[in-house]
Amino acid sequence: MMATITQTKTIRKSITMAPPSPRTNASSYYAGSTEIAQETPITLNRLEPRRKLTKNSTRLVIVLVGLPARGKSFVARKLHYYMNWSGCKCEIFNVGRYRRQAMAELSKRSNQDIISERDEKGACDASFFDAKNQAAAELRQKVAEMALLDMLAWLDDEDEEYLSDGEENADASRNSLNNGGRRASDSSRSLKLGQAKLDFKRYDRIAIFDATNSTVQRRKWILEQCTSPVQRPDKQTGVIFVESICDDRELLEENYRYKISQSPDFDGMSEEEAFADLRQRVLKYENAYETITDDSLSYIKIFNLSTKLMVNHIYGRMAKELIPALMAWHIGTRPVFLCRPGQTSSGIYTDGEDYVSLDKINMNHPSFLDLSSRAKQKNVRGDGLGRTGVKFRQELLDFCYEEAHSFMYKRASVHDMAYTGTSISGLAPAELLTSVGSHGNYDKDHVDDSLYAEPHDHKDPFPLKIMTSTMPRALETVNWEEYEFSVAQMSNLNPLDKGDGSGMELEEVKKINPAWYEKLVKDPYNTRFPGGESYRDLIRRLVPVVIDIEQQVSPCLVVSHVSILQCLMAYFRNSPVEHCMSIEVPMHTVIKFTPVRGGGWIETQHPLCEAAGLSMRQVDSTGDLSTMSNGGSSSPLSPIWGDHLMAQQRTSLKQVVPVAESLQMAF
Repeated sequence: MMATITQTKTIRKSITMAPPSPRTNASSYYAGSTEIAQETPITLNRLEPRRKLTKNSTRLVIVLVGLPARGKSFVARKLHYYMNWSGCKCEIFNVGRYRRQAMAELSKRSNQDIISERDEKGACDASFFDAKNQAAAELRQKVAEMALLDMLAWLDDEDEEYLSDGEENADASRNSLNNGGRRASDSSRSLKLGQAKLDFKRYDRIAIFDATNSTVQRRKWILEQCTSPVQRPDKQTGVIFVESICDDRELLEENYRYKISQSPDFDGMSEEEAFADLRQRVLKYENAYETITDDSLSYIKIFNLSTKLMVNHIYGRMAKELIPALMAWHIGTRPVFLCRPGQTSSGIYTDGEDYVSLDKINMNHPSFLDLSSRAKQKNVRGDGLGRTGVKFRQELLDFCYEEAHSFMYKRASVHDMAYTGTSISGLAPAELLTSVGSHGNYDKDHVDDSLYAEPHDHKDPFPLKIMTSTMPRALETVNWEEYEFSVAQMSNLNPLDKGDGSGMELEEVKKINPAWYEKLVKDPYNTRFPGGESYRDLIRRLVPVVIDIEQQVSPCLVVSHVSILQCLMAYFRNSPVEHCMSIEVPMHTVIKFTPVRGGGWIETQHPLCEAAGLSMRQVDSTGDLSTMSNGGSSSPLSPIWGDHLMAQQRTSLKQVVPVAESLQMAF
């Protein structure tokens, strides 16, 4: 019998809806017009700058503008840390460094019998910045050209590596004073070409030109040098000007004090001499200073260190990342605490960051069958804190309580805290109101020291911003009965999504997908798990988390998992993010980061209690992939990324785990 195949032809009909009537009634007027938007010559003309500036340029120059001691270098360093961490290659080209290197070199070439320490460092006093000093003005222009040439060479040359903050660039440029400002070649600085191309083709490049750039003429020259199609054909480069403006006299005095304590230009001067010299320098710059008024430029104006921002022609990625970061950064201090969740039931095996494979739990065990459905689910996922996890939770509360009260006491000793609320009640403790006089004036001599000096019965409120992943054991780690903190649960803080590799060991992955495994070994940072994420993907979703942490003005606690904490620690340490997989994150330890004046952070680690189980081996970091893959090692199989405890004696990947003892501990 022959089957008959009938071919059916589908006829698609285009149904055209009648356009809505242009006439409106009162209700549709307030709801907004439903008429399809039409482009007009006016809208196209206004959108043209946005179209041009939204293009994703692989080269970007951020030109800092501002008088001395306005926080330009602070902004430059924060940008440098942030952009490098977020996936770009970013370098600072500080013209002041070039100027000091040039002056030091000229001093060495002079015929002076004795060279002072200031001359050896290339220090310059206020007279050097006088517009009437023609020789100094020519030298300032020349070192600016040297810095700009180095910057453009770095933007365009993918076969060289440069040290951070322009240090190596400035050293190399000292040899170019007699050759028209051109770079001296140095073969020792070239990398292996294959590796360099692999690295730099992958990342956008952002150069920060750090100088006063205080006149329209100087800024026009920079823009032309960066964007000229004649001098730099086929090298599209975006240029953004960031002007730092400060008219707060008290804040300026603090900035002056910090600058004279740090800058080599004031070495060998008394404090009075340094203040007088700096004020003279600022005055000479003010006489020629021209603020940015050309609205055809892309620029950002920062007023009084981020109290206000003015933005013009900033679109695309810079609008999404740069503007929120500039608003978040501030010069205040507050501690940031990072930690992993407390240890879960000690008899449960996980794949590295909380997920437990079903084949590793005996579902037919009587102790498991007697549990409620919710308890079973918690056990399968490894959500419940074990005995030591509960202990860590209490120790964490004690630690945060002491740290927050110490922080608030120090702050209250220098500033009126009467109207500063806490994260719990929104009100300052009543005892602190005694520090405010009848006229509202602050009197630090009347601060109640007992309020913040020593913790007592955990009844006093204290400020603490808490962020956790959405995994139950992370939330349980900060579930303190004494306090009802508002906890921000963020999926951004969830561990690396291993996709098809969840619950598997490296040896298993290697057998199933050897080609992918080879990519992982060669490039663990950029290699994405099939159906999951790579570490580079983690960085992208952690950008809003970092901005949220940066904008805090009170202590902040982040409870997350190894892969996430490795990425965050790379940011705070300003270490190469592509190597963050090797950062160790100890169990039951708080990693504390405290900001420093220069824009960075200092780190201290505080172990609170030990993980339980002598028969358990703690895996604190991803370590070396060759070791993790058990190549030639007698150690037991290691997880893909460590955030779990693993039995020392493991004989089978399909081992059935007795859960009776662990369930009794957890529930």
